[in-house]
Amino acid sequence: MTAASVFAPRRRPRTRRGFSVIELVMVLIIIGIMATLILPKIRLDSSGVDTAVRTVNMTMMVAQREAVSRQHNVIVVIDTARHMARTVWDANNTGLTESGERTRPFLLPENVVVGRPSGVPAMGGASEDAVTAAAALGGDPQVILLRSGAASRAAIFYFTSQRAMAGGPDKDVRALSVSRATGRPTWYVWTGIKWRRG
Repeated sequence: MTAASVFAPRRRPRTRRGFSVIELVMVLIIIGIMATLILPKIRLDSSGVDTAVRTVNMTMMVAQREAVSRQHNVIVVIDTARHMARTVWDANNTGLTESGERTRPFLLPENVVVGRPSGVPAMGGASEDAVTAAAALGGDPQVILLRSGAASRAAIFYFTSQRAMAGGPDKDVRALSVSRATGRPTWYVWTGIKWRRG
């Protein structure tokens, strides 16, 4: 063995870099199978409607606490034109939204519609539909949470997706019921057969 052969660098075998076409096709097939199994379970419309009803539910609860602690009325308005819920601190207890009163808006998700599709029945044994009642008066639906913790009236707000309103699946419908005596909101889910508490 010579000195040159001992100190000569060893040649490494060539390694293959990248993927073969077969490996790439297999990965794409696996991703496709997983997507067909998972994507139907992800319903973006339903999650948007859930977000809207939970946001308004929490807004009502906070408004009730504010009304009791500050000892003046707090108005929660569903502004359908601007696509948001608004809290107004009615410091002079007039029951009206006036300029100069403190207000806080909460935007609703884009795909959410305030209203109930015609194929979904109203909640049984509950009070009037707040949106329909407000439209008849020419204003936005609202509830005034009084200093006593009660609400000015019992009302129901319906939230749904644009596709359900256009005649699509009706499982995207939610309802928020406000009790007049306690001012407490409770939200419900339409299962396609009946209303179930959320």
